[in-house]
Amino acid sequence: MRRFLTMLGLAGTLLCGTEGMGASAQTTEQVEVDAESLYAQARTMLADRTIRDVSAVPEMLEKCAEQGHLPARMLLLDVYEGTRVGIEPEPEKAFALALSLADGAPEDEKVEHVTRAERLAARNEALYRLALFYERGKGCKASPRDALQRMKEAAAEGLPKARAELARYLMNGTGCKPNPREARHLLMELAHSAPRTPHVFFYLGYMYMNGSGMRGSNLRVARRLYEMGEKVEDADAINNLAAMYERGLAAPRNFSKALKLYKKAAALGCKEASANVQRLAYKAGVRSDTTWRLRVYRAAHRVVRALPISPLIERWLEQALMMARGEES
Repeated sequence: MRRFLTMLGLAGTLLCGTEGMGASAQTTEQVEVDAESLYAQARTMLADRTIRDVSAVPEMLEKCAEQGHLPARMLLLDVYEGTRVGIEPEPEKAFALALSLADGAPEDEKVEHVTRAERLAARNEALYRLALFYERGKGCKASPRDALQRMKEAAAEGLPKARAELARYLMNGTGCKPNPREARHLLMELAHSAPRTPHVFFYLGYMYMNGSGMRGSNLRVARRLYEMGEKVEDADAINNLAAMYERGLAAPRNFSKALKLYKKAAALGCKEASANVQRLAYKAGVRSDTTWRLRVYRAAHRVVRALPISPLIERWLEQALMMARGEES
């Protein structure tokens, strides 16, 4: 009888424990669902341009990040950096978050539904961002040596854009003595293995254009490299290629082609190219349709004023000119 009661007690204990575990699992699942839905809502708010007030997004993402939601933490890093319109940048928080992601907090290893590859990709991106923070003194004290070290770590993990920026560090001597030969070697490898990496052909073309680590410049090679950059839509490379056509370097001077290339680079986000479009348009005597309409209007206006006609007819002609002028009225 005593043995039977003991067995009954054990069964009851196990049953209660199982129910508790079920409730715990359900709670965990609910938390994960809430984090995912909150993250999806934050992304939708940022993507929808009709939503003007997105001030609640950082707090939403922070709640997801507290639950270990990795995509939310990466998006929060963008938000803190100020890359999202309508949200003030917080460089100190961006730096702290990047440092946490790069160093890999112990609890990050326990987060479920995150693969090792995803965790490694996030860490490499954080290392890359940290290097830029240290280089620019953004959210922290500027430290070229720390920038170089972090960029080396990201490059060693195979992140292409980190290898390109490491080449720039070596070329300019950021945190180290200049080593243009090693920089060129890195860029040449990237040009073959990952040609769409940002700035690869721009950096290479710049080195050949200025003779960095060489006996002298080689403008023809520089132009070919910039042309390769145009094929992969490297905005800075296209801007420099346009400058070569404008100045007649290793190619016949061609203002029209230069202007076309400047416009292409500007459309890809190169701010310097946007300024060059305006400058070259003025220099080459090229005018936009709006400017042309304005000039024609002013000339016609002077003619109308000089004609010996009645005030009524003059007003009619003025109205016709204003309508033809359109937005310039």
